[in-house]
Parts: sequence; structure tokens; C-alpha cells
Amino acid sequence: MLGERTDGTMAHISEVTSGLGCNCVCPACGTRLVARKGNKQDHHFGHYGVGDGRPCQTGPETALHKFAKEVLARRLELVLPSLEAAEGPGKWVGYPGGICHFDAAYLESRLGEIVPDVIVRKAERHLLVEFLVTHACDEAKIARIGAMDMAAIEIDLSGLPRNISRPDLENAILTTAPRQWLHNPKLREAQAQREKRHRERDLVLRRAVAPLRRAYMAACAEVCSMPISCLAYNRIVGRHLAHAVGIEVPGIGCFTVSPRDWQALILADAVDIAASGGKGLITTAGALRKIRERGWLRRRFSRLTDGEAAAIRADGTPFDHPANAVAAWATTLSRLGVLLPAGAGDRWIVWQLTAGQMRGRQTSKRL
Repeated sequence: MLGERTDGTMAHISEVTSGLGCNCVCPACGTRLVARKGNKQDHHFGHYGVGDGRPCQTGPETALHKFAKEVLARRLELVLPSLEAAEGPGKWVGYPGGICHFDAAYLESRLGEIVPDVIVRKAERHLLVEFLVTHACDEAKIARIGAMDMAAIEIDLSGLPRNISRPDLENAILTTAPRQWLHNPKLREAQAQREKRHRERDLVLRRAVAPLRRAYMAACAEVCSMPISCLAYNRIVGRHLAHAVGIEVPGIGCFTVSPRDWQALILADAVDIAASGGKGLITTAGALRKIRERGWLRRRFSRLTDGEAAAIRADGTPFDHPANAVAAWATTLSRLGVLLPAGAGDRWIVWQLTAGQMRGRQTSKRL
């Protein structure tokens, strides 16, 4: 598709005469090229006097690289991609994208430890342009560009068809081929703005939840001092499982009763079923349903957002949502050998050994 003229410029196959009269060489290895412009195959260059005329390994890549740099240096214009960060309401747009005209271009100029394909300049600002033909910029080169804090883009020419016309090739290079930012100093500004907004939002949220945190801590103190009111607790004691209830976990202030009451309510039915030979199953959803039916949830704390919950915990306050409180208690019972996990963090069954011990006690009493 491309060959190098004797003056060093690049020629498209459509611009030269057929045969050796094209006066072109391979820009990679310097071998003389022959222009094949017959009627059976797409027009192309071949290496003259080398086997079947196939190009060297890097010939097409080198030719396209050089042609792309020439086009950009001559036209001094380029469509740049939009520069955006984040999504949704907080989306930041530093540049909407579009065509940009430049004052000058420098090819293969060393810049510190790297040699960009092209450096284009507009007034006092510079942009590094890399062309991807077979190999994208590696992480090391991108890191060096970032360390220099210079704007840089990469234009992907790897998907262009072999028989593309010269006008379409130029249009792809300057306008339509996929392109992305490798680095842009404005992204630091965007990150700083996002961090500032997050700090301001967190400060407002912490101030807003301060009364809520105080109310939650008062609720925790209240429920921990409450007397036992649930008859299920007596059934738990009768099963010799008093150590399995009354466990303080983050979130106990979300309930209106002592931890012994709501934990005994959840555990009692399951151990009764297990003692009878059934499958004593506990689920988070089922446990919360029983608690709600009793009216044992404080509405003020059971409907908080994750952001509000995080703000309450910011100073170390042991807060969590009711569902997580139930899960934390059941997980503790798993470590105590009372329950076994039976699902993805929200299902547990009474351990068979515990159930067997309870059945053994029942048999002894009957005897």
C-alpha cells in the first residue's frame, strides 16, 4: 500500500506507475520495491528480487507509521477525543472533543527518555501523538509521559484495510480511526476537584448525622440495660444455649429490645426443629420478618443509606444495618459451633452435633 520515494517521502500505491518505475524502496529494510498494479489482485508493493516479493516483517508497519506522521505534519490538524472523568451527575468534561489545528509538528524528536511519533504544537501547548499499527504504547512509556505531565493521545490504525485509498487513509489518520488519551494534565485537575467535592460532601454528611449518632448510642445503651421480655429466651436456656444469645454486634441499637430477646426469637424455632430431627434453618430475610412482626425494629435506624451508615461509623461507632447485625450474630454462632453456614452469607443451619446433643438430653429426661 505504501512505499518510500527517493526523496524520503511516502507514496501511496495509487500515486505511482506500475513495476520498478515506481522508484520506491521499503522504509524498513531499504529493499527496492516493485508496484504490482494488475487486474487480479489488489494493487500493492512487493520487495523486488526477494523470493516471492513478500514484504519484510516490519515493512508495512514502518511505512504506515511514516505516512501517518507525514500526513499530520503536512495537514497540522487532528480530531481529538473528548476528555472526561467519572459518570453520572458528577461527570467532569475537560474537553468535548473535536478538530484541533496546530502551528507546527516535530517528527521523531527526543523528549527526555522517549521519542514520540509526532509532537504537535499550538501556541505554547504541546501534544504527543502516537500511532498504533501493531503494538500499543506500553505501560512504561505511558508512565514516562505521565511523569512529564504532557498531553498525549494514541491513534489506532491497526484495523485499516490493506487496500484503503489514499483519501480514506488520510481521513482515518486525522479523523475517524479510534483514538484515546494516554495522559492529560487536566485529569489531575479533575481528580483534585472530585476529591474536594467528596471531602465537602463527607463533612456535610458527618455534621448532619451527628445527632443521629448520638441517638443511636443512646439506643444501644437502652437495649443493653433492658430486662428480658421474650419467652423464647427460656426455651434457649432450657436447651443449654444461653451463651448463644445476648451477643453484642454492630447494629444492636437498631432494635427496640435486648439482644437476648431478638436473638432468642430467631434461634429458638431453629433449634426446636433440629432437636426433632428436622433441618433447623436460619435466614437473614426470615429473621428480619419475625423481628418486624413483633415491632422490634427502630424505623429511624433501619432505613439509613449506606452513606449515612458510613458517616455514623466514621468515628468508630459500632453501627450497622439490621440485616448485617443478624448476619454478624449468626457468624459468631458459627465460630461457637452452634450454627453452620449454608449459603452465600445469609443462610445458616443448626450444627448436627448441637442438634444431637439436644436430642440426647430430651431422651435422658424421658428416661
